[in-house]
Amino acid sequence: MITKQTKKKLAAGAALVAISLVPTIAAAQEFSDMKKVFNKSEDLTLSAQGSFFIGGSTHYIDDAYTGTTSGRQGNSMINQMYVQFQIPKKQNKLPPIVFVHGCCLSSKTWETTPDGREGWYEYFTRQGFATYMADQVGRARSGFDALEYNRVKAGADPATTQGSVLIATDKFAWDVFRFGDFATKAAWPDEKFPMQTVAPGGSLTFYKQVIPDMTQTLGSFGPNAADFRPTPASMATLAQDLKGAILVGHSQSSSFPTKAALQNPKGVKGIIQLETGCFANLTKKDVKKLAKIPILIMVGDHWTTAQPTPDCVTEQQQINDAGGDFTFISLPDAGLKGNSHMFMQDKNNLKVADLIIDWIKKHVKN
Repeated sequence: MITKQTKKKLAAGAALVAISLVPTIAAAQEFSDMKKVFNKSEDLTLSAQGSFFIGGSTHYIDDAYTGTTSGRQGNSMINQMYVQFQIPKKQNKLPPIVFVHGCCLSSKTWETTPDGREGWYEYFTRQGFATYMADQVGRARSGFDALEYNRVKAGADPATTQGSVLIATDKFAWDVFRFGDFATKAAWPDEKFPMQTVAPGGSLTFYKQVIPDMTQTLGSFGPNAADFRPTPASMATLAQDLKGAILVGHSQSSSFPTKAALQNPKGVKGIIQLETGCFANLTKKDVKKLAKIPILIMVGDHWTTAQPTPDCVTEQQQINDAGGDFTFISLPDAGLKGNSHMFMQDKNNLKVADLIIDWIKKHVKN
């Protein structure tokens, strides 16, 4: 619920947001914004780039459920995770870093920002990291298992067996990503997100990144480390295949690095969880595993609940009491104020990245 004090702050910022939008609306062209990325004084030199899939399994699709002409029955691949990567010519001596996106999004989260600035995919590569981005299983280029939909449509299963597809609206984005008050379209006065990409009259380019979310359909969240959805397991496999990697999750996937490490800690050199993802139900065995891996939890600004959450306080105490290395960073406390839920795309996104890189240099060993 938005308090009276909060409404006053939002109202005070509304006029500023409106004024700031005026000069950008006419120029808010998507491709023309790319000049901010193209006009770099320093070349980005790579030794390799590409993409691949992790995991995957097949299941049989009967002719009645293929959704195409008859006689096309056969095996269909599901549960594969798409991964894209860049390897810089000059690598640092730190482990590779793996980014996984959150709800209603894809790995576009980490690429060029909605207003055309450098994203973390490029920036971390420039800082010498071998950088990997993955689409969650069931999302974007990783695809999803559509069999149940066709079975329901064919009348083979009742509709109640089929979960709903989460469709994130503009109001959803404003509420969950903490842009401000959607009713008045007033951003927080110090909001760092590029508001011209979400506010009325602007380019609205951010919304082009928002896609239907199959996670609810494929299964609900649970606190259990062994999440039955394959993404955490695939992240653990990728870390092992890379002979060590730092796993990064955001929002919906914020818990995934920990779940990956608890399923298979081999190769997990560091855990970075952005915008919550803490556990208060870890077993002694879980704590023992996690105490061997440096953990960073980072949150942005304008939370309506106190940070760190009780779960984070509990986990931090458990891990550190066991001799582990658990760090909690609230960006406002670190001197970076006004950051949204999407701080990898905020106007100070590279400063946030530098804060993470500084933590990695001090806490993570190759």
